[in-house]
Amino acid sequence: MTNKRCFSIGFRIQGFFFTFITLIVGLCSMVAAQNPVNVFIADFSEHDLRKSLEYSATTGFSEINNSFVNSHKPDFDPEYAHPSFVSSVQEMWETAPFYVDETSLILKVAQRSDGNFEMRDVPLTLHDPEGQNHFEEAVVLFTSQGKLLDIRIALPLHRYNTLLRQGDSQIDVERRQNILGFIEKFRTAYNRRDLPFITDVFSDQALIIVGHVVESTGQSSPFESQVRYLQFTKSEYLERLERVFRRNEWIQITFEDIEIVRHPRMGHIYGVSLVQYYSSSTYSDDGYLFLLVDFREEESPLIHVRTWQPRYATPESEVFSIGELEIF
Repeated sequence: MTNKRCFSIGFRIQGFFFTFITLIVGLCSMVAAQNPVNVFIADFSEHDLRKSLEYSATTGFSEINNSFVNSHKPDFDPEYAHPSFVSSVQEMWETAPFYVDETSLILKVAQRSDGNFEMRDVPLTLHDPEGQNHFEEAVVLFTSQGKLLDIRIALPLHRYNTLLRQGDSQIDVERRQNILGFIEKFRTAYNRRDLPFITDVFSDQALIIVGHVVESTGQSSPFESQVRYLQFTKSEYLERLERVFRRNEWIQITFEDIEIVRHPRMGHIYGVSLVQYYSSSTYSDDGYLFLLVDFREEESPLIHVRTWQPRYATPESEVFSIGELEIF
């Protein structure tokens, strides 16, 4: 992919011993899920707000665990949970019920640029329809008054902090925080098959390119496979994605090796490069994902370009990046 593309932004030991160990492990997990979760917030000076945050998290996480053990949807009280948190949990629950995998948590919260708060490194275990467990870290958002606001599958904490530290100004750090929050929300939208959100974040003129391996010579080099690139409009991509959502009971997406690059001339334009690991009830793959995101409207970022390339068939020198684009 050497040509520049122009666009206008407008996953056995037999016998009794194995069975016994399996039962013990399963029992321990269930006991952990049955007990209430006690949340304590460290390094937070505002006493009353800290107590509100701790109460909301403790009560909400305990309700999630109780619901998982008793096989029903969580029921949250508006006293401590905003409707958007209730909706987020219920949408995730439809795909894979989950529980908080600790009975006592000591965590930190940080205030965001919008005045709300976020709590990272919350340990979740998601249980998919095929009976498999997936461990994830979650980020939980709170309102400025301490109510639960949202929950998302999070990026690993160490990588998140590293990407923030790479910001070269306060504005850049804040935008990186918004970008990472957006990427977490974007990833979670696929996990919970949230087509309306995905529809909203793609611009109407979005350029969407998907690499497809069409043949392999069978030689020693994995890069001798031929990759054909298909281009889709927004509506074509969404129709394709809707079919994927319909035929899969669950979808699991993980992002790694994330890199964020700000455009040298247009400060609100960022290129986000990452490795995507995709698995579902019918299919799995991994590849290089690139997103060109416009943060001109800070609260409503738009994706203008999305490219995906099969990892095993794409040399690093041909991985798509912001440098492949002319932006005007």
